[in-house]
Order: sequence, then C-alpha cells, then structure tokens
Amino acid sequence: MSEWISWTNAFYMVGVIIAGIATLVATKYKNIVKEMGDVAKKLEEGYKDGKLTKQEKDAVMKEVIDVMKSVLKAKWGLF
Repeated sequence: MSEWISWTNAFYMVGVIIAGIATLVATKYKNIVKEMGDVAKKLEEGYKDGKLTKQEKDAVMKEVIDVMKSVLKAKWGLF
C-alpha cells in the first residue's frame, strides 16, 4: 500500500484531473471556437480585394452575431 502513495503518483493524479477538466472546457467551448473561425474566414474572404463591401460587412456581422449566440448558449447552457 505504501508504494501506491507517493509524490510521483500524486503528480500523475493531478495531471489526469487537469487533463479531464481541460477536456470538459474544450468540449463546452468548441462551438464558440468554430464560430470564431467562421468570422475569420469571412473577413479573409472580404479583404481579398483590399476593401470590405456592404454585403461583406453584413456577412461578417452575421457571423459575429452567431459567435455571440454561441457564447450565450455556452454560458446559460449549464443551468
């Protein structure tokens, strides 16, 4: 029993717990990260010619609104 209780095993257990928490956080915010990628993609497409037209601005704003919806859903999805 005493060989099971050691500093090495304690650090290993802390690492496993931190990895589990990181996994839970990553799955919770996966949609937010995806939506932010969509915003970046729209901005990249819009600035290919060097300027942003009204239609491109509207498309970017739609994606920003989608990000905000994802944030709100993640925030209040737990309750």
